[in-house]
Amino acid sequence: MSSVNTQFSIAVHVLAAIAHHDGVFASEILAGSVNANPVFVKRILVKLSKAKLAKTTVGKSGGYGLARSPENISLLDIYSALSPPDAFAIHTYPIRKECIVSTNIKEVMSDVLVCTQEAVYRELRQTTLADVVSKIRAKSA
Repeated sequence: MSSVNTQFSIAVHVLAAIAHHDGVFASEILAGSVNANPVFVKRILVKLSKAKLAKTTVGKSGGYGLARSPENISLLDIYSALSPPDAFAIHTYPIRKECIVSTNIKEVMSDVLVCTQEAVYRELRQTTLADVVSKIRAKSA
């Protein structure tokens, strides 16, 4: 089985932690919340900073904070910042011209892939970081 890309869920996790506590946190603290390798979390935070979703402050009390309000950060913004892979890949094996499935499957699956990606983007566009934080708070009440 192929590996799964967890960068998106980690990115949402660290931004939700920042938004929930409304503060600035060192990458090591955020990595502790995720319970993940600090270097891996830092790489994600750098991508979020480049996408202007997180901001960095330097100095003794420096760290990462939100660059925009949680209401103005969609999950699609976060997802896009990470340059994620497509939902699935279409195989590149040569076509067997004598097989009707082989000659048509790539085009059919390309259409399925486009529709799948559009559905993912639509759902992520409709959900904000504020929505995620609200759901987390409701579960802890």
